[in-house]
Amino acid sequence: MHLDQIKNITVIGLGTMGPGLAQAFALAGFRVTGFDANPQMPAQAKKIFQANLDSLVEFGELEAEAARAAGTRLDFAESLAEAVGKADLVVETVSEKRDIKRQVYAQIAEHLPQGSLLWSNTSTLNIYDLLPEALIPRSIISHWFAPPHIIPLVEVVKDPRVEQATVDTTLALLEVLGKKAIVIEKFVPGFVINRIQRLLGYEIFFLLENGYISPEDLDLAVKASIAPRMMLLGLVQRYDFTGLELSARNLQDQEFFDPPLDHHPAPLFSRVEEGKLGVKSGEGFYDYRGRELSDILRDRDRYLMRIIKNLDFCIQKDRLV
Repeated sequence: MHLDQIKNITVIGLGTMGPGLAQAFALAGFRVTGFDANPQMPAQAKKIFQANLDSLVEFGELEAEAARAAGTRLDFAESLAEAVGKADLVVETVSEKRDIKRQVYAQIAEHLPQGSLLWSNTSTLNIYDLLPEALIPRSIISHWFAPPHIIPLVEVVKDPRVEQATVDTTLALLEVLGKKAIVIEKFVPGFVINRIQRLLGYEIFFLLENGYISPEDLDLAVKASIAPRMMLLGLVQRYDFTGLELSARNLQDQEFFDPPLDHHPAPLFSRVEEGKLGVKSGEGFYDYRGRELSDILRDRDRYLMRIIKNLDFCIQKDRLV
């Protein structure tokens, strides 16, 4: 299927990512149909969808008329068959459980029109092991990041059995949506960003558990040093500015030592056991009690958009070359 043939989008799964994915397509002018096996989810998704649009208008990022028009482009189906049967593209974002995804893919395969595409928003799984064989050539991993209506990056993960036309149409559509796509040539568990974040996590929890630094000072250290530098140089080009010989020496320096690969770090798991799960429970490493979750998320989105306004300047490939 070519880009100009895609008009109708179906989003399967209306939990954490679904409403934001639907919003991205609706704002770009596509008709969007949502479906969730839980009959209570469409109403919740519609509420989040509208709240996100209202926030964009409030922040001055979107005209009120554009928000109103986007709101008219979203509806919901009562069955997966209904949702998939009229789709040019299905975006799957159901629970990260293999059995659930396998069942959903089998149902999609029964009803997806010939030539229509399937994207999976999985963040870790190899969907190509779960898909019906006949569906693989027109399916691809398209991993977005929360909040998906704001964060530009999408990881596109290929498989040798996926048709090049599927890859090309996917990349063209993501460009229409204003996203910054990277292509991962073959599957690796966790893809790229989650692998990097996982590795950072080992060091973060090592430093916290051993009392080297507080959560607040660790966050301040990152925000005031490597975070702005990463915005401009990323991770790899930074080595060119450090000097490759110094970087090589640092990797061999025995004064540094790698943290143990602790899969049960106390600073994290003790909080989980206490029910301190982060913003959704009111406490995590920080205390959010006394504030509404919707207000916290709206403030996060506002500040993220202020930062992302400078992103195009930072990511131009020839900026420092």
